[in-house]
Amino acid sequence: MSSTQKNFYSVLGVTDNAEMVVIRAAYKALMMVYHPDRFEGDKEEAIRKTKEINEAYTILIDPKRREEYSSENFTTRNQFEPDQEEKEPKIKVNNELEVGWSIAIQLVKGLDELYQKLHILSKDLAFTFKLEILETKLFDQAEAIAEKLEVEFIEKFFGKNKDIQKFSRWLLSQDRRDVAKEINKIVGASGNNIYAYDVIETIKIKYQLNYFQPEPVNEYHANYNLGDILHDDGIIFYVNDTGRHGLAAQAEDLPNKATWHEAKKISSTNPKEWHLPTKAELKLLYEQRDLVGGFSNQLYWSSSESNSFDAWFQNFYTGDQLNGNKNLTHRVRSIRSF
Repeated sequence: MSSTQKNFYSVLGVTDNAEMVVIRAAYKALMMVYHPDRFEGDKEEAIRKTKEINEAYTILIDPKRREEYSSENFTTRNQFEPDQEEKEPKIKVNNELEVGWSIAIQLVKGLDELYQKLHILSKDLAFTFKLEILETKLFDQAEAIAEKLEVEFIEKFFGKNKDIQKFSRWLLSQDRRDVAKEINKIVGASGNNIYAYDVIETIKIKYQLNYFQPEPVNEYHANYNLGDILHDDGIIFYVNDTGRHGLAAQAEDLPNKATWHEAKKISSTNPKEWHLPTKAELKLLYEQRDLVGGFSNQLYWSSSESNSFDAWFQNFYTGDQLNGNKNLTHRVRSIRSF
C-alpha cells in the first residue's frame, strides 16, 4: 500500500490542519501507549502500531513531505466521512491524558464545554483541541483555539454559505452524519454556486427532517418588516420611514460577559457590519426585546461613552439606561445596519 493510500492524520487521530505542536503531542501520547516496552498486550501488535505511528509522524512532521502528501490526497481529504466510531488508539490515549485534562477543566471555566461542542462535530476535532491545549498550556486562548478549529472544519467540509453551515451543524448535533455527507457532496459539486434555501428544503423533504429555516429575504427589496430574518440570521428590530433600511440584531448574546473594551472588540466580527449598539440603538433594541428574543434580564453594554472611565449600558430588567466603569462586565449583543 502506498503512502497516498493511508490516512496518516487518522493514524495519529488528529485533523489534517493540526498544528505541528499537535502532531508532536499526538505522536508522543501514542508512543506512551504503544511502545513495545510499555504496551500491555500483544507485543507483535505493539510493534505493528509503533511502525504505523512512526511512518505517519515521519511524513507529517516534515513540512515539505506533509505538503506533498496533503496535495496528493486533496480530493479525499475534503470528503466528509460519517463513521464516527471511536478508534482504540484514541481511546487509549484519552485514558493517558485523563489526569491532565481533569485538572485543566477544573482550573479553566468552560474548557470542557468547548471540548464537548467540538466532539459533537468530530471526535478528531475534539481530540486535536485537547492535545493542543494540554501541550501548549494556552488556557487563556482556549476559546479562540476552539473557534478556529470549528470554523476551519465547517468551511472545509460544508463551504462558506452561512445557511448551509448552520444546517450542517444542526445535522451533526442530531447525529445525522449520513445527511451531512450528502450536503458535503453537494457543496463539493456546486462550490459557491449554491442556492442554500432550495438545497436545504430538498434535503428536509427527502429525509423528513424537522428543521426550521426562515423564508429568504432579499436585502435589496423595499418594505422590510420588524422580525424579518436576513441572510446572515440578523433579526430586524427597527425599520426607517422608507422601509428600505434599518437595524438588525444577532439572534443570541455573545457567549460571555465582557468589559466595555472587550465588548467593542468581540462584537465587531466584521468592522463594516456587526458592532456594539450605540446608547440610542440599544434603547430601540430593548423596546423590541420580545421580538428579537434570547435576552437575559441583565445589563448590556452600548458603545457610547460618558467619559474616559465610564460607558452607558441598558438594564434589560428595569429598562433604565445607566453608566458605569468600563472594567465592569456586562452582556453583549451585536447589531448591524442594512
